[in-house]
Amino acid sequence: MIIRSLARRSHAFQCLAPAARCRAAPPALFARSLHNVATLDNHVELQTSGIPGLLTAKGFDTAYLQYQKLITDELNYMTSGMTLENLDAKSLTIETARDPARAYIFNLASMAFNNHFFFKNINTNRDITSTPPADLVHEINNHFVSMDTFKETFLGTADAMFGPGFVWLVQLNDTVRKELRILSTYAAGSPLSGAHYRRQETDMNTQNPDSYRSLNPVGAFGKAAHVEQQPKKPLGGVELTPLLCVNTWEHVWLHDYGIRGKSQYLEAWWDRVDWNRVNDMRSISTPQKKSEQMKFAY
Repeated sequence: MIIRSLARRSHAFQCLAPAARCRAAPPALFARSLHNVATLDNHVELQTSGIPGLLTAKGFDTAYLQYQKLITDELNYMTSGMTLENLDAKSLTIETARDPARAYIFNLASMAFNNHFFFKNINTNRDITSTPPADLVHEINNHFVSMDTFKETFLGTADAMFGPGFVWLVQLNDTVRKELRILSTYAAGSPLSGAHYRRQETDMNTQNPDSYRSLNPVGAFGKAAHVEQQPKKPLGGVELTPLLCVNTWEHVWLHDYGIRGKSQYLEAWWDRVDWNRVNDMRSISTPQKKSEQMKFAY
């Protein structure tokens, strides 16, 4: 798991791949922190009391504050002095998705984006109960029959994931109807258009050696060796907008819900979704201009 591998990074780890330079860790690393932990709504209260009805203060500290800081600190370290260092996490995810030599940077950037996306779509106000707006309910009913069917399918998909990852509600922008779909990504896989090569929709825990071999793209003659020369959106790929996701990584829910508590965690998360924010994301149908801002928080 990413959190475990980061915690035990050795001196030798500083020589990762051709894309990374061998160097001693710069003492001023944290003075140059382009990527930071974003402040969420009601952030101070979340630090002391946790997310009402979802995570305790300790659970929130582990799942967001500590984990996001670990990821963003490492992202600052790995991109320091590179041409990539001024890209935000979303742009980094897309830029490195096709380059196996930069797989570690991709994992960091994708997790920074995914984890923040998960938390920013949670209703953190204990005095407000968020309900889906009527137009969002109408669209969900059109694509999933009913809200109840959508909930059952979405949470059932997340509960069935054997390994860590995310389950997403996405809007397909290449269709006239702007159709809604459920998408699973495993580990640090990304749902972003342009990062389709690293979507990681297959749970490798369910594969046997023969089926795994057909999916293995690494090596000098593997698919990954030439993937950087291919277009960012593969043939048949679609433009999509992520609207909502749930994080199934164990460190998010294990502290508060225990080893058998995943289903309970998913139900609690559903009750804390900020549906107005989800609906606002659905309304965005055209890409936004890339920001010139040089500080990023996820």
